[in-house]
Amino acid sequence: MYFYGRINPVMKLLINQQKYGFCHAPVCAVRQTTSDTSEMVTQLVFGETFEVITQESHWIHIQNLSDGYEGFVDRRHLIGLSEKEVQRWHDQRNISLTFVSIIESSWGNLHLPAGSFVGSEEGFNIGQEQFTFSEFRKNRQAANILQCMINVPYLWGGKTSFGIDCSGLSQLYFKTLGINLPRDAKDQQRLGTPIEFKEIQQDDLVFFQNVSGNITHVAIALNATEVIHASGRVRIDPLIDGNIWNEELQEITHSFHSACRML
Repeated sequence: MYFYGRINPVMKLLINQQKYGFCHAPVCAVRQTTSDTSEMVTQLVFGETFEVITQESHWIHIQNLSDGYEGFVDRRHLIGLSEKEVQRWHDQRNISLTFVSIIESSWGNLHLPAGSFVGSEEGFNIGQEQFTFSEFRKNRQAANILQCMINVPYLWGGKTSFGIDCSGLSQLYFKTLGINLPRDAKDQQRLGTPIEFKEIQQDDLVFFQNVSGNITHVAIALNATEVIHASGRVRIDPLIDGNIWNEELQEITHSFHSACRML
């Protein structure tokens, strides 16, 4: 079988001596070990940068430059950058708040989820790579991102509009407000200013615990009585005595641990 048309160019993937780079895929898995069957602990999104820790075959041990999270990524999702190119990109990039954006690259169109990093202009460069928006709507209303995320499916380790977990949702939202939160809920709780349950207001983070008292879940307060969180899907649920009540299941699904203020 023959396919006619443009021959896909060879991407300039990360090479051995390069210590920095960015994710060129719309989203890719960051895994716990060097295997495709290993647990996905988080993700890299398009335009997100990293530092190389070690390289083993086609697996790259990276540390995310945004939140410091580590894991293993398939080399084929990564393009190398110099330290100066990383800084130049950080100075110009914005967070995409559009549910799905389409950009053109030298190897074809990419459909980017909300939370990706893109340039401020319709044409932009990341290092030597050039990208152009083929469908671009500027949306800088951070509050809208939560409304857009309603019903996005839960995905362990996910942090985009293609699938997200509870701490990924809070990390994404606060990133739009200029605040870099750690990746995990327990670490996010340590960063904020503790508040009492009766003090909860919009944009506070509310944390929930398992039977052992360990933090296992986080939600974003919409007001004193409702939160938005990722549980099965991104949803809005009421708080009863600090606990999350699921009307569909007719039960308490998450038990209150603490709350904190980030803003």
